Formats: sequence, C-alpha cells, structure tokens
Amino acid sequence: MTIDNIRSQIAPTWCPGCYDFIMYLGIENALKALDIPKEKVVIVYDIGCIGNMADFFKTYAVHSLHGRSIPTAIGIKLANPELTVIVVGGDGGIYGEGTGHFIAWARSSVDISVFVSNNNLYSLTTGQTSPTTPKGSKTKSTPLGTPNEPIDPVPLAKAVNPEIDAVSVDGHNPIEVIAAFKKAILHPGFSLVDCRQICVTFGKQLDS
Repeated sequence: MTIDNIRSQIAPTWCPGCYDFIMYLGIENALKALDIPKEKVVIVYDIGCIGNMADFFKTYAVHSLHGRSIPTAIGIKLANPELTVIVVGGDGGIYGEGTGHFIAWARSSVDISVFVSNNNLYSLTTGQTSPTTPKGSKTKSTPLGTPNEPIDPVPLAKAVNPEIDAVSVDGHNPIEVIAAFKKAILHPGFSLVDCRQICVTFGKQLDS
C-alpha cells in the first residue's frame, strides 16, 4: 500500500500545528508498513476534532454518534472478523459519553484498536472540561476550577481486565505514535493507544 493509495483528495482541516496531524500520519504509516489492503480496513470515527479524519482516508468508514464508536466497531468486527477495525476518537467521546462502552469493551476484549486524541478538553466545542481535564483547571465550563478527579484511562482499563494491551504515548512524537499504532493493530484483542496531546487553540487555559 502506498500513502497516495489511502489518502482522499480532501485536505485535513485542523488548526495549524494541531497534533491530530500526527495521529493522521500515524494511522497512514502504520497501515502502509503492515501492508493491509484498504478494502480490508474499517475506521469508525467518533465526534470531535479528530472525527474530521473521516474525510481524509479512502478506507471504509463509519462516522458514528458521539460516544458510540466502540460498539459500532465491535458490531463490524463480529460481523466480519477478517476486517481490521480501528476506532478514532477523542477523550470526550471515548472516556466521557462512551465510558460504559469503553469498560464493556475492556471486559470483552473484542479485537479492535482504539486510538484516542486525548487533549484533556472538549476542543471542538471550544474548550470545555472533559473526563481527563486535570483537577482544578479553569476552563470555559468550569471558570472556578474543575472539581472532579480526572480519568486515567490505561489503569482504568487494566483494572477491568489486566490482560489487555493498553498504552499511553506522547502524542507529539510521531515515531512513538506510529510504533504504538502498528503494535495495536497487530495485537489480537483489546488494544488502546491513548495519545496525550495539547490543544494548540484552547489548551492554554489548562495552565490557569
């Protein structure tokens, strides 16, 4: 597979400097390195900035409801186990609206790979507190400081099922992201790659 063979003709529309570009290149390069035919790949996209990636690849795709990307992907995998099924979502959709599905997937360990753009905010809607926002952070939705403890997704998933393959990586490091995506796609079962990022547009409020 060549990169030109998987890219659509639609150019990415993220903010300049957005680290979602690294996830985009990570998926692209992982699929190329593993030489998986594009017709054997289904990517299920959650809602959010990262979900805009649905326009940028020529694989099969589903743009799911917010928080429902994991069960959609599980249904696809159960219907056709020969497919490589990937979920792409943000910390809001996967760890917020989709928390129940995330936990159920960890318990069942169905063979899909979930790649999360974790920037600690609901950035598509201009920077509200998400499930991973550090406690005390002042955001658009919590001007006095976030009162809740943040979710730490990898230990949470492993607490439910210690046998799963779940890692947190530096989402600013392309080499680390590509390697983690390749390993996750090859893993037979639950595989989570949590990509830690900073939103270049709204992330500065987390320093408050």
